[in-house]
Amino acid sequence: MMSRVSLLLLALVIWFSSAVSAAVIQLDEIIAIVNDEAITYSEYEVRYRRQQIQNNQDVGQIPDGVDFKLLRLLVDERIQAQAAQARGISISPEEVNRILVSMAEQNKITPDELFEELESKGISSTDFMRSIEEQRLIQRIIDLSVNSRINVSEQEIDYHLQANKELNSSNEAYEISHLFVSISGKSDTEVAATLENVNFIHQGLQQGQPFDQAVADFSDGEKRAEGGYWGWRKEDQRPELFLKELRETQVGDITGVIKSENGFHIIKLHGKEGDEKIVTQQLVRHILVQPQRRNLTESEALEILNDIANEIRGGGDFEKFARLNSDDESSGQNGGSLGWINPGDTAPEFEQIALKLPLNQISDPVQSQFGFHLIEVLDRRTRDISQDLTRENARSIIFQRKSAELYRNWIDRLRDGAYIEYIVSN
Repeated sequence: MMSRVSLLLLALVIWFSSAVSAAVIQLDEIIAIVNDEAITYSEYEVRYRRQQIQNNQDVGQIPDGVDFKLLRLLVDERIQAQAAQARGISISPEEVNRILVSMAEQNKITPDELFEELESKGISSTDFMRSIEEQRLIQRIIDLSVNSRINVSEQEIDYHLQANKELNSSNEAYEISHLFVSISGKSDTEVAATLENVNFIHQGLQQGQPFDQAVADFSDGEKRAEGGYWGWRKEDQRPELFLKELRETQVGDITGVIKSENGFHIIKLHGKEGDEKIVTQQLVRHILVQPQRRNLTESEALEILNDIANEIRGGGDFEKFARLNSDDESSGQNGGSLGWINPGDTAPEFEQIALKLPLNQISDPVQSQFGFHLIEVLDRRTRDISQDLTRENARSIIFQRKSAELYRNWIDRLRDGAYIEYIVSN
């Protein structure tokens, strides 16, 4: 609720600004009111120039008057920033500066050179830094009020891929050998006994028994004389039942025991070609301390993490310290575990240190945009993640759809609860 003084001032502002739309708009003139904050034409001008830069357009003369579509966007951004501040969210000058440095590095220039370029396009360094802070505030409140409420289940991903088969198609081909044990016409008791025998065969193969010999001794399938070798088969020439196992099997290994209506199958993967994406995955856990969340200085946060690191190096339980101390609640509940991570899954600073860490060794505190981390890498492996990427793409599509719907409902509620006055006419 606005105070009586605020309402009086607002009335005076509106009265003095009533002629704005009929005359040349000055930079310091008010063009909109959002709750008890004014939006001036100079802010609109900065937002206009930012939009031109974002759209890779030449930053030229700003047209006379006001683009109401852009003004409404500016009003929405102000409402969201106010909502963030009302929730106690704030952005430290250090974080703003880190974002600035990162932006400059991405453009392969220094921060000073970035400021010079912006100044040449009519955006002052002060306005730009304020813009970074506001955009960060908005992202934080959207994450808290919208994105954190979204869950995408594995079943939803399966349905999406079934409905959009082109997303799950690829040019993969597999070179395989196949061992098949039939259960046609067998009773439940006989099927159970057959499965026990197949598990025994599978155990022998894992221990090094030649696959072609096992086929010759036990298989009821075709190509028995050739050791079960089927050669190369395209992905669309393999049953979906087999593909799931093949995608998760490394070249040279065998699948698990696969059950179909006709019997039990074991497949050996000799080769794989096509849409592979081979990466090094890392099994990582961490402890995160966020100074802002705890109302700490960066020095105090570092001191806390260094003390924890010394305790762990002296024999302390990493999982216990993570559960008690980590500000990453989701991983903290799991003893700090992030599971197997792919390149690009974590902040660049985090990933860079993790890749260099010897296994089972605690890092020194590492700073990222999220705070300060202690990192430990438990294992590394090489994997084909092409199917993981397909599923992750589907997850992202579903997430974005849900996010857009929730965001519309959320911003509508914010607008309904806000005092908004447009001083210029449409």
